[in-house]
Amino acid sequence: MKALFAGVLAGLLTAGVALADDCSAQLPAWLEQAHPGQAGGVWLEDERGTYRVDAEQSICKVWPARPELTLIAVPLVRAEHDSHGETDLEVLLLDSARQDFVARLVEPNGLDWDAIYVTRLAFDTAPYRLRGDDLAFGLRISRENGSRVNPFSETQLHLYEFEARRLRLLLGELPVALSWGEWDTNCTGEFSETKGVVIITERIGNHGYRDLRLKDTRVERRIALVDGQCQTVEESTHRYQLPIEYDEERYLLPIELASDPL
Repeated sequence: MKALFAGVLAGLLTAGVALADDCSAQLPAWLEQAHPGQAGGVWLEDERGTYRVDAEQSICKVWPARPELTLIAVPLVRAEHDSHGETDLEVLLLDSARQDFVARLVEPNGLDWDAIYVTRLAFDTAPYRLRGDDLAFGLRISRENGSRVNPFSETQLHLYEFEARRLRLLLGELPVALSWGEWDTNCTGEFSETKGVVIITERIGNHGYRDLRLKDTRVERRIALVDGQCQTVEESTHRYQLPIEYDEERYLLPIELASDPL
């Protein structure tokens, strides 16, 4: 019996790895299916104008809770300049068995950049049960600048709902990580790092969507030369929580984040 169990477990693990490998291996074909002729960064045209698919930053992931669906995120570059760019964010859902798209959502200018540019996209498939037993999924968008003197990086969370063959943005641009600093590139300076966790509460709000709470922890440090050595001379930790409630169409960001993210 143990041998049989081990064999079944090994088979499941192997299948899981193969499924993950298949996602990455098949992504180029799915991009071509969604945007015929896109290979090689060729510029295409749609109702919004010209664009090219950024295949390098495109990602996919089989949705663990709903393995019949594969999640795909694609940057659609609209314009590129020396100091800034305009890029749409496209999110697609693929029927894993039939290999055809069942939903598509484009967020115009969702990945625009200037001095702060997009470095990574990653799907967040934690069990976001926002309404009843319905599951939402997340996409984390990471950005940073290229400054050594004033380093900056942030990660924002988007949450999506798939219902009645329709993909909808439930929550956008929620900052869940932020770090910045100002220093002399040698030692002396100040740094701040904030990490946030989204908590789903039991309170049912508008249209049956549960209230959320963003639980943040911010650590601030001041670093200086002491007796010829670089040391932390001051450190403080701040913890706070912000409520996030569903309005008529989506969750609204707390007013505190509009003026002072994290």
